[in-house]
Amino acid sequence: MKTPMNVFNTAMKKKKNRKGFSLVELIVVLVIMAILAAALVPSLIGYIKQTRQSNSKNEAAQCVQAAQTITSSAFANPDKIYVNQSGDDVTFSDFNTFPDTGKAVVESLAEVSGEVKAVTIVDGVVKGLSYEAKNGDEVTYKSDGTYDVN
Repeated sequence: MKTPMNVFNTAMKKKKNRKGFSLVELIVVLVIMAILAAALVPSLIGYIKQTRQSNSKNEAAQCVQAAQTITSSAFANPDKIYVNQSGDDVTFSDFNTFPDTGKAVVESLAEVSGEVKAVTIVDGVVKGLSYEAKNGDEVTYKSDGTYDVN
């Protein structure tokens, strides 16, 4: 006859010799992981979109600064020319119109991968800029200093 102590020892020995996990334990862990993933994926997607838009805004801000640098430099030059040390010069006929030749210079000066679509200048100050980022976002700079991402 087995005593209670022998039963306990026999059960403990069986657990010690057992290796690995049971199928039920693995399924429970997988279910917990699936619940956590289902809760986190929508949040992560939102963060990724927000980060992408933030990067596009930063690139547009770089373009605005580059366009203002070009405009200010040309304004200081009596010939209304921005002398670009690495390529084509940008010539202004007046300071209310940004020349089309200057868009590529803005992109190279700002060191961005997207494309400047339009620049609006009023009295030598950049008041608007339209920029299309490489990821497809279209960013618009407004005269009040705000950026809209579409």
